[in-house]
Amino acid sequence: MSQSSQQKLLALATVAIIALLGLSAFLIYTKVNQDKLIKKQSAELIEETRLKADLEKEYYQALSDLEEMRGTNSELNAMIETQKTELKKQRDRIESLIKSAKELERAKEEIAKLRTYVTEVEKLRKENANLQESNMALSGERDELVLMVQQERLSKEELAAQTSSLSTEKERLQAEKDMLAGKVNVASAIKVNEISAVGYTVRSSGKEKDTKKAKTIDGIKVCFKAAVNEVTPAGQEKFYLRVIDPHGQVMAIQDLGSGSMKLGNSSETIQFTQYVDVDYKNEAVPGCVNWQPGIPFETGVYSVEIYNKGFISGKGSFELK
Repeated sequence: MSQSSQQKLLALATVAIIALLGLSAFLIYTKVNQDKLIKKQSAELIEETRLKADLEKEYYQALSDLEEMRGTNSELNAMIETQKTELKKQRDRIESLIKSAKELERAKEEIAKLRTYVTEVEKLRKENANLQESNMALSGERDELVLMVQQERLSKEELAAQTSSLSTEKERLQAEKDMLAGKVNVASAIKVNEISAVGYTVRSSGKEKDTKKAKTIDGIKVCFKAAVNEVTPAGQEKFYLRVIDPHGQVMAIQDLGSGSMKLGNSSETIQFTQYVDVDYKNEAVPGCVNWQPGIPFETGVYSVEIYNKGFISGKGSFELK
């Protein structure tokens, strides 16, 4: 082999060696990069797996804590259900972050916030517990007040019973007193007799003339004699006259002395036509009522009633034609 051939062969070998060295270097570089990528992916996979485990742990721990706080308080239970719903939404969002390598740090932060859902409910639970304690204290005070009220009511009922008994006795005594007073009033009422009632007309001379003609009558004169009553002391006695027309109506004109009188031993009142004061002296004395109403009279029978102390003393009648 010539020297020239040897040189060419040596050059080819050198080029081959250099190419092999370059290939080896490239392969080594590629392998190093692949190893780094594999290590990074492995680390990310490990971190993702760890974060998923942490997420599940925190999620179910939060659910468990929420369920432990469930009780009979409807407001608290409603809030627990709301927080569980929000907790599920947050877990789903964190799972989406874990799947992205760029969001792993944010996922860690969000996992740490899962406990806030429990914290809010725990705060409400403590507030409810404090409120229940306050309610128990108030309930105790209320029970004491109820007991005091019951005792006070019993005392009042006993007092009311005693008062009622005294009131009943007082009413009984008053009834007896009224009954006796009524008997005295009835006994002291003065009877009348010799009742006369006539119509009259006034002549031009001013003298009165009896008449029974309704068209010509100017007035009515009723006279009577008060009987002796030993019970009634001497003094002025009022006798009330009621003139009742043929239609059963009491003839009354307030401007001419008419008014209302109370019936004895009752609260009932009746109208009267006029009254007269009689100087009673424990003996039979006369009394008269002269009434000129200034109105026309009708034909028919008129009734006359005389009262003393609210009791009927006598009756009479007259007829006009």
